[in-house]
Amino acid sequence: MLKVFGAARWLLGLPPANAIEAPQPGKPSILVKEHSSDCIRTVAATTFHRFRELPPEIRRGIWNLALPPPRVYEPEASSTDVLKPVKFLTEFPPPAMREACREAYGVCMSRGCFQSGYWGSRMRGIWYNVFTDAIYYACEMQCTRTQIETPATIYLSADCALRSPNCRDFLMSPKFDYCERLIVAVYPPGSWEMDAKELRGTEPVFRKIKDEESVGYHEFDDTDWPMEERQVVEGYDAPESDVIGWEDAKEVILNIFERRKEILREINEEGPSEITVREYHEGDLEVEAVEVFRTPIPKALPA
Repeated sequence: MLKVFGAARWLLGLPPANAIEAPQPGKPSILVKEHSSDCIRTVAATTFHRFRELPPEIRRGIWNLALPPPRVYEPEASSTDVLKPVKFLTEFPPPAMREACREAYGVCMSRGCFQSGYWGSRMRGIWYNVFTDAIYYACEMQCTRTQIETPATIYLSADCALRSPNCRDFLMSPKFDYCERLIVAVYPPGSWEMDAKELRGTEPVFRKIKDEESVGYHEFDDTDWPMEERQVVEGYDAPESDVIGWEDAKEVILNIFERRKEILREINEEGPSEITVREYHEGDLEVEAVEVFRTPIPKALPA
């Protein structure tokens, strides 16, 4: 235990001590009794004098841990003006750690960037972590009224993902070109036709759906889900036949994604020049489903 305290004191840049007292409530400090005298010296607990002496990879790891947790951005869709910044129902501030020093700024900007600003540039845009953040399209107007740079993770309403030709059209659109992870969001009270204003003042909370669980009614046609592949319950006209489990829905979506890659590959091969080549994610698609709950956004406490 003494070795642990000794290592911690070395990292904090404190001299050796023969007594360490617990900080008092409301006082973020360390009380140290020095060897040379009986006086008590108070040192701020947030001081990290020897941080620069740590190996670069450890410092970089610490800065990465200081980044915000994964965040979900929901477009407000209040305007169709593509020249103005995209507005979101909840806008998150950029990471505060980027202002600590040049090294912290470099780590911050290596994980994310400012985007969706004026004229589709970084000006007045949001800071978006391209590795962990996601865009959530809960209704159609959020998808059609916003121009967002192709994210790697997309939450898509089940009202779109389980319907033909909506799902097929969305997966073929440029919005999906760099998507590596698609999360189908099942929100029973919601609808693809609802107004995004209904979502204001709330934030989504997710529960993962298992393969054997149902995800609701589907409207897949024979193109996306051939009749011979379905498990029909009491005849095709039975209402139960329109309820689809997540395991089947996932297979349908992945089949559409594979057809998408084949079509884009053929288009690029037949293109007359490099100008017509369309870049897109050529790897596998990670697909999962979640149940969505809307909870009120807590109001900030007065300063």
